Parts: sequence; C-alpha cells; structure tokens
Amino acid sequence: MPEPEINEPEAQARPPVDVVLGVDYGQARVGLALGLGDSGLVLGLPVLRHPGKGKDKELARQLVELVRERRATVVVLGLPLHRNGAVSAGSRAVEALKALMAELDPGLRIELEDERLTSASAEADLRDKGLRWWQIPKGTIDTAAAIEIARTWMGRKNPALFLRQEEETAPEPDPPAAGGDSRAARRRAARRGSKRRMGGDDDEGEEG
Repeated sequence: MPEPEINEPEAQARPPVDVVLGVDYGQARVGLALGLGDSGLVLGLPVLRHPGKGKDKELARQLVELVRERRATVVVLGLPLHRNGAVSAGSRAVEALKALMAELDPGLRIELEDERLTSASAEADLRDKGLRWWQIPKGTIDTAAAIEIARTWMGRKNPALFLRQEEETAPEPDPPAAGGDSRAARRRAARRGSKRRMGGDDDEGEEG
C-alpha cells in the first residue's frame, strides 16, 4: 500500500515573488510594512507593541508568526547605526533580534538595512504634508519608517522598480498652443513637465 503524501503546512509555503516585511524596531513600538517585490507596492501594517524590556524573544516569536500569516519571503530589519556608521545600542538590539528570529525559524531569510536615512525621509514626508512632530501620532512615524525600510531594500535589489513607477505616474506635457510654433511649444511643454517632476515652478524664468 503506497504511503500517503505529506503536504507542507500552508504557513511554510513561500510564494514565488518576494514579499518583504519591513521592520522598524523600537523599545516601545515596532513599525511594520509589507512590500511586493513584483510591483513595488508597500503597505503599512498596524504597529506592534513591544512586549516589554527583556522580552525580545517574545517579540521575535510574534514577528515570526506575522511572517507566516503574511506569507513573507524576507524580513528586512532596519539597522539604526550612528550617523558616522558606528554601531549603536539600537543596532546591537536589532542584531540580537535577528539571531532570535533565526533560532525560531532557521529557514527564514532575514536581512539588515541601514536606516540612517529612512527615518529622516519618513519624517520629511510627513512634514511635507504640513504636520509638525508634535502633531504626528507616534505610531505613524514608526509605520512610515518601516515603509521606507522596505522600499529602500526593494529599490536596491531592483533599481528599475521605482524608476518605472515614477515614469508611469509622471504628468503628461501640456499640448502646444493652437496656432503657435508647434516645435517651440513642444520644447516649452517638455521643460514644464521636467520642472514638475523635479519639484520646480511651472512658469519659466520665475525664481522660487
């Protein structure tokens, strides 16, 4: 009698496309984001409360469970180095968290991403929306930082991913004015479109 087939547990099945879990580690809150490697889409997830001082093993267990729930193929932990690149207390904690997660799931792919610029970028994006630091919910910055961590890692692995997104969302140049010099009008329209993409003014010759 043939032996029955043993199906791999669904929680351990890995989809063919990279599904990235970005993690912004904090002693009080842990920001989370999920990115799709084929499209570049990155979505923020609910912030995870740190279980408490000295309980990083419990945090590691919760993250490994989340990886299985979301069917992530890679975990990207933000590494909070000092501005000069030196190791910090936070980066040592992240290294320890990585080791704890690897113990719980030896087959789990875990990578570290320098987050010195990602947190600053996340805060700048929020400031661009007209918010000051005291107006921003604490968890919002954690989530935004996790999104930047995932995007930065994905962009390094596939630089064309976000360039393609920018090209697809770039505004179309204005049509040439009726009755005018079409070639000159096209050049002016192209310059205006370029300025919009670079964040410049639409009017030529006007200083910011």
